[in-house]
Amino acid sequence: MTTECHMEQEDKVSPVLTALMVSCILIAVGWVLHPFLLPIVWGATISVTFWPLVLRLQSCLFGSRAAAVFFTVLAALLVFFLPVALIFLIFAQHVKDISHFMTILPSWQLPAVPVWVGHIPHVGGRIVAFWDHMRENSLPGLVKQIVPPPEKLFAVFLSSAGSLGSLLVEFGLTLIAMVLFLTHAERIIDLLVRISSRLGGDAGRLFLHRAETTTRGVALGVTLTAIIESLFGWLGLMAADMPMGSVIAAVMFVSCVLQFGGAWVLFVSTVWLYFTAPLMHASIMLCFALIAVANDNFLQAFIIRRYVKISVVVIMLGAFGGIATLGFAGVFIGPTLLYLAETLVREWAGGTTGENLKQEHPS
Repeated sequence: MTTECHMEQEDKVSPVLTALMVSCILIAVGWVLHPFLLPIVWGATISVTFWPLVLRLQSCLFGSRAAAVFFTVLAALLVFFLPVALIFLIFAQHVKDISHFMTILPSWQLPAVPVWVGHIPHVGGRIVAFWDHMRENSLPGLVKQIVPPPEKLFAVFLSSAGSLGSLLVEFGLTLIAMVLFLTHAERIIDLLVRISSRLGGDAGRLFLHRAETTTRGVALGVTLTAIIESLFGWLGLMAADMPMGSVIAAVMFVSCVLQFGGAWVLFVSTVWLYFTAPLMHASIMLCFALIAVANDNFLQAFIIRRYVKISVVVIMLGAFGGIATLGFAGVFIGPTLLYLAETLVREWAGGTTGENLKQEHPS
């Protein structure tokens, strides 16, 4: 009897000790791989995003996985890395213009409000009063407090440029990680499926599928929206003859990635052109800005909802937190983690059943 009780206790303790041992090993592995964590995460994100493309290319290239991975890496360079490289190049080429603009901006005064604004029913008088207040007092002082001195901005830029070597190393490691993930994708997928099945059965596999589709949807939605909107804004800026149009388009791209949208950049450009250029230029810019408003509210949601139903709030919070912790890759990882956490809470609370998940993501 005593022996049987002792064996039962060992049977209960053994899984706990095994779990502790596995956890310690995983923590040690994470500690060892910590210097390479960002390239691994970034490479895994891009690999998940382009995995369907690899399969299509492999079928078209007579079953050659190497050729499919090669062309997929080229596609990833065009979609994810080329825009970032262009932004760095644009800012580097216009650093003197940006420094000069930052120097004169604090002393710039708003021009007098147009006469027709005061004739707008109900709100014209308030707009004129607010505009005059900003023109006389608030705007120059506010700009001086918000905008850092040009010397400081230039120093920050030089420090960023000084780390260009480390950025290139991370870029190379990301490509290596991506090639390894895509080359051995079936083994990795099989391992993840077995782990998820071991942990959660059918629900675990469905949860893994949801993580895949969410990552792909967010990555494509955020990146393609930023590229399309910034290119569209650049065309409008060139058509309206806006000074430093390429720099403003780069700012528009960054704003779209950070989930602020690009329409506000074009509206600010419209106001600038209204007071500094012929009316026709401001009218052209206004047309592009109005179209950009529609793009902000439609394009990204359209792309992402082809893969997953995720709210704008989750995307924004995840993007802000992700980019603060993981850099640019966190823009995609953050919303995915928040959405998966939201899904787990809803399922635990009974808001989503396993049958709902099967209908949403059929196997």
